[in-house]
Amino acid sequence: MGKLDGRIDAVFADMDTPQHPGAALLVTDHNEIVYRKCYGLADLETRRPVTADTSFYLGSIAKPFTAMAIMLLAEEGRLSYDDRLSSILPQFPAWGAEISVRHLLHHTSGLTEYVQLFSSSAGIPEWTREIHGVTNEAVLDRAADLAGLAFPVGTQYAYSNIGYLLLAMIVAVVSGQSFADFLAARIFDPLGMKHTVAYDASRPFRHNLAHGYWREKDQFERWDYPMLTVGDGGLFSTIDDLFLWDQALSTERLVSKALLAQAFTSGTTNDGTPVGYGFGWYTNVFPFCSAAEHEQLLAIGGAGLRHVAHGGSCVAYYNYTIRFLDTRRTIVVLTNGGPLTPASEQKHGGLISPRIRGHQVAEILFSG
Repeated sequence: MGKLDGRIDAVFADMDTPQHPGAALLVTDHNEIVYRKCYGLADLETRRPVTADTSFYLGSIAKPFTAMAIMLLAEEGRLSYDDRLSSILPQFPAWGAEISVRHLLHHTSGLTEYVQLFSSSAGIPEWTREIHGVTNEAVLDRAADLAGLAFPVGTQYAYSNIGYLLLAMIVAVVSGQSFADFLAARIFDPLGMKHTVAYDASRPFRHNLAHGYWREKDQFERWDYPMLTVGDGGLFSTIDDLFLWDQALSTERLVSKALLAQAFTSGTTNDGTPVGYGFGWYTNVFPFCSAAEHEQLLAIGGAGLRHVAHGGSCVAYYNYTIRFLDTRRTIVVLTNGGPLTPASEQKHGGLISPRIRGHQVAEILFSG
């Protein structure tokens, strides 16, 4: 790509330095890899570099996989999007009786977050030490301690990790398999995703792991992912495996094109207001973007450019993927260092959001 290589490398220049956590970048165009490169280190102690088969914690980029598991079961007639949570998990508190699978998928359930059930600390990464080893079952047991719903079911949108954790438990009940085993049997293995795992209580091996690092006073300290929850997060994968996943989303290898179209379409509240979130995907990232990012996305394909995207983060891992549906282009950025630096302070140094990096790369590659 000649000159483009240098411009893309410049986006990651701050990470491609000695003793610095790294990044993996993947860009596809019509199901072909047009750019794949890695920067920085996966392990600062051994100076092991990030490579295309380095596995990262994906954070909430796991949610599209959770939604796909639900879609597979729905397409087989084993559940309905309008099934009530209480009919599948009857032990859930009675105040959640009106919540359906669809509400969980679209984040319109009214459920709040669950971290506060296990930790009273607001500090990062302090709270993660207090939830070491927490599982889906432990979260469900503690759900009774929640005060109830934040708003009536279906009336608003509010991003909810516990909602996707519950979806993983629904998959396990309906399928008769653990969520991790279902993903392996129905998604990972059929697609050849050999280095992707759901990290649950079985603590599976994580291939060529990129350790997480948290910067304290200009020094990176190793941070090991502590949780065993799945559905809301919990996946580890590589950019090579994510390429296989991206290819499948352009075909009917997993589910029908009609169902994929539904996944990539915004859900609504009870009054028909779009929420900007489909089945595991944001259907509009513009509300989260700076003015500069707006210009980058407009340069790529105009104001009407259809896309789905998702970020994923937890303390030391920050990731982003965006799929441009009409032009069939995808960008994935995985990183293993935190915390991120607010845009207003980045002129003084610091880690930049992978979303910003991904949009910069898209502009370089596709605006010409």
